[in-house]
Formats: sequence, C-alpha cells, structure tokens
Amino acid sequence: MFFDYVTLLFVDLSAVLNLLSVYVVRRRALGVAIYMTCGWLAVFPSIIMPYTDAWVLPLVSLFMLCYFTMRSDKMPFGFQAAAAVGFGVSVVLTYFMKPSSIIPVIAIVIVEFLAWMVQKRHFTAYRVFLTLALSVLIVDSASETYKVVHQKVESQTYLKIDKSLSIPAIHFMAMGVYDQGGYSWRQALAMVYLPTEKQKTDYSVKMLKKRLKKLGPLGYAKFLVMKQRNNTADGTFGWLKEGHFFLDNQKPKQNGITNQLKNYIYLYGEHIADFRFAAQFWWITLLVIIALGFGPRQNLIQVLRLSMVGGFMFLLLFEGGRSRYLIQYLPCLLLLSIFSFERVVANMKRLFGWYDRELEKDTAKFSENS
Repeated sequence: MFFDYVTLLFVDLSAVLNLLSVYVVRRRALGVAIYMTCGWLAVFPSIIMPYTDAWVLPLVSLFMLCYFTMRSDKMPFGFQAAAAVGFGVSVVLTYFMKPSSIIPVIAIVIVEFLAWMVQKRHFTAYRVFLTLALSVLIVDSASETYKVVHQKVESQTYLKIDKSLSIPAIHFMAMGVYDQGGYSWRQALAMVYLPTEKQKTDYSVKMLKKRLKKLGPLGYAKFLVMKQRNNTADGTFGWLKEGHFFLDNQKPKQNGITNQLKNYIYLYGEHIADFRFAAQFWWITLLVIIALGFGPRQNLIQVLRLSMVGGFMFLLLFEGGRSRYLIQYLPCLLLLSIFSFERVVANMKRLFGWYDRELEKDTAKFSENS
C-alpha cells in the first residue's frame, strides 16, 4: 500500500511538472494542457501500480521543465542557472531509475547542437557566455549527483547484491526478436541457470544470431513493423495483459463506490470493456493531434518528436512488444500533443477555408456553364 501511494504521488507530480512546462513555454495552451492531462489520468490505472515506468515519470518531466526554463529568453539568469542544476541532477537520477528514459536528453543534445550550427543568433557574446555557464552547471551537478548516488548504492546494506548474477544488455536485445518482441521466460530462465556473465552473453548472442538468420532481411523488416504496432497500438498500455496486479477477487460486486471503480479496471469487471474503449479513444485522439500538428519546425517540437522516434527505435531493438513500455515517454507524448494542438486548429481552419474557396469556384463555374 505504501508503494501504491508513492506511485500515485509520482504520477501526479509528473502531471504538475508537465503543466509547469506548458506555462513556461506557451502559457495560452495551459487550458488545453489541463484537459489533456485530466483525460490521461482518468484512463491510467497504472497510477497505483508500483513500477519503474511510472516512478521515472516525474524525473523525465523535471528535466524537460528544466530544459524549457534554460532556453526561455524570458527567464532571468538565476532561474536558468537553477534549471541547469536541476537538469543535471534529474538526468542522473533518471539514469539510475530507468536508463532508457534519458533518450529525450539525447534528442535535446542533437537538436540544440544543430540549432547552434545553423542559427546565427546564437553567436553573440551573451549567448556564448550563457551556453558555457549553463553547460558547466549541468556537468558539475550531474557529476556530483552521480558520485553521491553511486556511493550510496554501493554502500547500502538493505539488499545484498551479487553482481555475478547481473544480466548483460545483449540479453534484452535477444528477447526483443522473438515472438511478439517482448518478454521470453525461456531466455530469462537461462539467465538464472548460466553461472557467469560471459556464458550469459554468449548464450544471448547465439540466440540473437539464430533468430536474425532465420528471419532474414525481409522477415526482420516485417517483424519490426509488427513489433512497432504492438509497442504503440494499445491505449491501455497493456493493462491486465501480464502479471497478477491484484490479489483481490477479479469479479467485483456492484455495491459501493469502491466496487464500482473495480468494475472498470478489474479483469472480469462488468465495465472493463468501457474502460478499454475510453482509453483507446483517448490514445487515438492524442496520436491524431500529433499527426495533424504539422507545420513550422520549432526546435521544442523537434526535440519532442525526436524523443519519440528515439524511444520507438530503442523499443524495436530491445525488449518491447507491449505498449506499457511507452509509459516512460508519456511526458514527451503529452507535451507534444499539447504544443501541437494550436497548430492542428490552424491547419483545420486552413483546410476547410481552402475547401470552401474551391467550392465557391466550382459553384461559379457551374453557374457560368449553365
């Protein structure tokens, strides 16, 4: 129960930090942000399930907020300096919590580097000083945080760690090319029985090569398409599709508010299909907004888009096959949809305006011909 409340706190904290990011970047979009965030929380029962995917959400939201604050021209230097320190700290904590969640940081570095190369406005004395100062603060705060956390992890005595039983990263790549591209109990069991890291690595490499040879180039391409569909298609994020989330009876009664809620999220609840429909509708709406938000390529939008592309690529290469792996990237997805909404409205107005003009032209031609 304690960890349930911790997860609840972390997810809600992530939502608040996302709203602060919208406030910093585009204050007029705050109303849309609140509605989208409430819609997400309403169809996200994973808010009460202790898991690193949910626990890392506030850290991802925090370093995105710090990034937006650092690059905002309206922020005084003191706020930008504090954001730089927060960015370094939150990135390192994210790495320790869930390493794959720092992919948006890679996207930030790529986009900002390219922006420096092509935008002349960066090459002013103040811009150069600001960039160097913030970079030093980020590196210093990150290195100090890493030292402290690493020392705490190494010296802790709550759990006895046997490093000889550690699983190599190649194992997760090997699992990611079998069946649906997700968890494989056979390979996981092999990691338990093989005594040394070298044997585990050799076994995983063997399984990976064997599967890729069997698939061939065309078969592997088809497999990746199927895996990407599995990674992104489910708006419930794989709710109830694996694991035993509750020890309670999965067929709840009808009396009381608690049982009414259980009927929406328990496996044999009377309204579980209604929940799945609502979650899928929200998910499709989110993706449609992102898809229709084409237009001017602002750097912030490009960072969020590249973050999602990087996340998709990571899940294609490593263990995936479930939409729940996307939970760690939800702050980027939500912010991308929020910042794209205004552009979607403009695109729709332009589209229907174009359609009306064409209709008027056709009507005029029809009248002349008549």
